[in-house]
Amino acid sequence: CPGIVVLEGRHEIYRCFTSALWEILRRYAPALECLLDEAFCDFTGTGTAYPDFLELGRRLRREIRDEVGLAVTVGIGRNRMLSKLAAKSVKPDGLRLLAPEEEEPFLLSLPVGKIPGVGPKTRELFADMNVRTVREFREIPLRTLEAMLGKVGAALYERARGRDTRAVHEREIPRSISRETTFHEATADRGEIDGMFTYLLDRAMRAARQLGLKVRTVKAKIRYSDWRDEEAARSFPATAVDEEVLPVVRALYRGLYARRVTLRHVGLVLSNFTPDDGQLALFDDGRLQRLHGAVDAVRDKFGDGAIVAGRAIDLLSRLPKDAYGYVLRTPSLTK
Repeated sequence: CPGIVVLEGRHEIYRCFTSALWEILRRYAPALECLLDEAFCDFTGTGTAYPDFLELGRRLRREIRDEVGLAVTVGIGRNRMLSKLAAKSVKPDGLRLLAPEEEEPFLLSLPVGKIPGVGPKTRELFADMNVRTVREFREIPLRTLEAMLGKVGAALYERARGRDTRAVHEREIPRSISRETTFHEATADRGEIDGMFTYLLDRAMRAARQLGLKVRTVKAKIRYSDWRDEEAARSFPATAVDEEVLPVVRALYRGLYARRVTLRHVGLVLSNFTPDDGQLALFDDGRLQRLHGAVDAVRDKFGDGAIVAGRAIDLLSRLPKDAYGYVLRTPSLTK
């Protein structure tokens, strides 16, 4: 592409525009859930204040264009899934209200990959079964889907019938989650460095799971004792499981640490988030997800310091520890 123009991203500017957009929505919506580039508004019980939701959609689009200068697409439906599907059908810069009597023909004509929670691998699985549309997907019994995909199969069964009980929660996906610290003394000990990266990732991934997120990019950072900084990042399939991210972190920092100089500071940044819809990778039995769910439940009750896992155990003889975990030089990680 000889004429291609590549522009640098300016996330701080994008953040300002989306914040302004969300503020307009908050003028009207009793409940608002903001994600990276979309928001869900719950207008349950507002029929008296807003008797015509199509007109409300026009008003929102008009105010956003006038005040923020952005064109937006608005989809209206009786639940979050149907509203999102309605919006996708009229992108870009469109408006659609999916009335109850339109839901059935609309859903039946959709490709099965349009059902929220059906990823590329799952779509390939159904394609091998010659199931390509929602109409064909509905022919699969609930028990068969549960046997194939577990609880995800049960969720897909409901969604293919237009049923989605997920509530709109007041939350916003962060741009990144970072955890970093300065060593009490500069070190070249690979065991200590590896243990610290393991601990920092453990804390960052727990924060992501608490927000109901999966991560798709991680960045590792190191600072030598002569104050020279190095960093590198890598992306991967979305996950909320530490064990799938830790090998990436280790490969990154081991590639960065190439000088015979001690390190004084290490850190990592998780980013490129996506909501965790409970979908598992094909042939994933969910064992690690259940393990982390159990560990998180123990930590919720007894504190982060109740369980120390993996290479982070190597830090037990090096750092003081309390109910919140290791006492680091980074206050935000101490409590």
